[in-house]
Amino acid sequence: MLYMNAHIQQISAKILFYTALTAISVLAFLPNYDALPPFVSFSDLLNHAFAFLVLYILFTKAHPSFSTIRIASPLLIYAVWIETVQYFLPTRYASWSDIAADSIGLLIAYLLIFLFRKFTYGHHQKP
Repeated sequence: MLYMNAHIQQISAKILFYTALTAISVLAFLPNYDALPPFVSFSDLLNHAFAFLVLYILFTKAHPSFSTIRIASPLLIYAVWIETVQYFLPTRYASWSDIAADSIGLLIAYLLIFLFRKFTYGHHQKP
């Protein structure tokens, strides 16, 4: 029963990860990003950091056996790919600061997961 529950959680995480990846891709290539409601286009750099924080956490849950490098590397390549495509779109522009914000989101997610695991596993250990 426990295996089944873990398996269902992993499948759910994969669905959420690929749904988030699709939504972020759509937002990244919209012709007029600034025309979105303010709660979406509030702060471009915060949106980038938050999006990649969420992607990292979902990717970790979807593929729990993957190492940090196998999670962070494709997401960083994805960030560069988005900016590369935006460079060629007439209504969008590429920005190194967006890639930096994406990287910060990945780093924050890594640190949150690290601290959560340390607290969760360290809290139950005997001295």
